[in-house]
Amino acid sequence: MTAIVIAASLLLAGPSILAALRGTGSVDAALLHMVLALVVSALAARAVRSLVLRYQSAAEEAAEAEAAAELDAGVLGHPARRREDS
Repeated sequence: MTAIVIAASLLLAGPSILAALRGTGSVDAALLHMVLALVVSALAARAVRSLVLRYQSAAEEAAEAEAAAELDAGVLGHPARRREDS
């Protein structure tokens, strides 16, 4: 996840970095844009990760509930057979 955040922040700050390298922009502005992009990317990555984890846990709970319902239906759907002694 860290590599994705760094790559996204460099991509977002790319125009400012290029301007600083060409001499048409200041280095301070490029660094500021890079730091801001890093912060925004990190926060977005955390938000996406929490949403994915929340969705994953909800899907697991639904699967467990479905399995329990199928088990209950299987147990209740077939009456117990009694062995008759002769």
